[in-house]
Amino acid sequence: MASDSRAVPAGRGARPKVRSPKLLEVLSALEDDEFGSNREEIFIAPPDNASGDFTDEDSGEEDSDPNGAQLPGLVLHASVVSEDSDPEEREEGKEEEEEGEKREEYKLELQPPKKKQEAAVETHCVWTKRDIQPDLGSWTAPDPHMEDLKTQELSPVGLFELFFDGGTIGFIVDETNRYARQKNVTLDLTAQELKCVLGVLILSGYVSYPRRRMFWETAPDCHHHLVADAIRRDRFELIFSYLHFADNSELDEGDRFAKVRPLLVRANRNFRKHAPLEEFYSFGQSVCEYFGPRGSRRLRSGRPVRLGYKIWCGTTSRGYLVWFEPSQGGLDVGGSMVVRFVDALRERGCLPYHILFDKVFASARLMSALREKGVKATGTVREVRTERCPLKAPREPRRRKGGSSHPRVDESSRRPGVAKARTQRHPPALLKLYREKARGVDRMDQNVAKYKVKIRGTRWYLGFLGYVLDAALHNAWQLHRLCRRGARADLLAFRRYVARVYLESNAAASSPGRRSRRPDTESRFDRIGHWIVHQDKRTRCALCHSQTNTRCEKCQKGVHAKCFREYHIP
Repeated sequence: MASDSRAVPAGRGARPKVRSPKLLEVLSALEDDEFGSNREEIFIAPPDNASGDFTDEDSGEEDSDPNGAQLPGLVLHASVVSEDSDPEEREEGKEEEEEGEKREEYKLELQPPKKKQEAAVETHCVWTKRDIQPDLGSWTAPDPHMEDLKTQELSPVGLFELFFDGGTIGFIVDETNRYARQKNVTLDLTAQELKCVLGVLILSGYVSYPRRRMFWETAPDCHHHLVADAIRRDRFELIFSYLHFADNSELDEGDRFAKVRPLLVRANRNFRKHAPLEEFYSFGQSVCEYFGPRGSRRLRSGRPVRLGYKIWCGTTSRGYLVWFEPSQGGLDVGGSMVVRFVDALRERGCLPYHILFDKVFASARLMSALREKGVKATGTVREVRTERCPLKAPREPRRRKGGSSHPRVDESSRRPGVAKARTQRHPPALLKLYREKARGVDRMDQNVAKYKVKIRGTRWYLGFLGYVLDAALHNAWQLHRLCRRGARADLLAFRRYVARVYLESNAAASSPGRRSRRPDTESRFDRIGHWIVHQDKRTRCALCHSQTNTRCEKCQKGVHAKCFREYHIP
């Protein structure tokens, strides 16, 4: 969660110019326990000069202040992103931006926040006490793309490469080689080597060492032959140190994420292109953790604090990531991100989607805006964003045994001829719907956190490669479950499959004289064209290693009839 920050208008049509809080100030406040909360996560913005060449190293003189925990100066002086803001503040900020004034950040309140003054807002809502009878009937629309994926019977690698396709791999290769040349280094990175590097990153999610160089050590307690056979240690370190995703000579100075924007754009496009077409979508916030020097630290009080970049996410109810956008702070908060997500959904067709979100985004204005777009929405809402809806005090319903509901409807948007509904004496259907469908982002975060990439660079933007890689693997696994009903491969088996294929393939293509392994993993599990045949010469079974006179015709491996099925299941 983000640090508490808010601004109060000084007068109608104007706001005081305030500076944004810096990470060093927030850490100092946490050390002094001035927040009085148990917050464990702080959202930070990229450095102010994120589009400059200096951020390539993410270093510089480290602050000597003990509260800084030896973090790089660029990170210590980065802005802290507020969790949310009110719609009135957002509208005023847009007017100031249109007038050409400098975008304002929000002031950090180091003391407990005072009660916010209610802004005078003209409302046109006509609130009536009656229940609504929502149209919860599900709809189905033809999804030819998903049907096509089912007929292709793609392997896990094939599904993953829907997102990290040839264009994305080639783009990263070109930008990395360009960046190396700018540093007077001849790298000559190839697509095969980049896939091998990605394989090492994926494998680090479920096989991790305190130091990544331990993968190549010859000591028996840490050597990993699959990594060591696939790529040399120094070659991996050299490639990883020059990974790049944009041309430094063409960076947009107004975009703090310009160094990773091309990668984010390509990932977003591929996520939307292959997303399953559904009715219910969840919108929320995720985090891309900062893994620079001491990105996760413990304060003197013993409270753990993690640093990260806030990500706005739109997912299906099952957790497939459809759309995401990193937060730059300032005005990209609240309902505006929900509207952008809805616009992205409507590119596939103007269907009656149903969006669910929490109180960070919900407001009466947002609901009206979505209704005009023909999109349904359900969410929790804060009292200050209800357009003076005459609801009962929040504490009163809690005192009643079993809870209670107090519906209010805006009759100004009521369609002619709609009859009033009878009072409900059971929990609203929307409450049940919200509990079932609104956890898509949480499901995605939970799955990604299990085996997320552990190898991270010290440059602030390298963490986004791991985030996109984890999200692509999660989405590919979601498609695997949809395309193959009853598929036995869980998320761990799915990631292991992709990592083995990429590492073994590069080992086979390595220079002569090095020990290599046959890259049979890709075809072994594709479930296409595998037949058991008799062989004259007895060989060892590839599964149980005992003698057998049968083999798989496609894999050309000796396999017993009793071992045949298990051998071909990942």
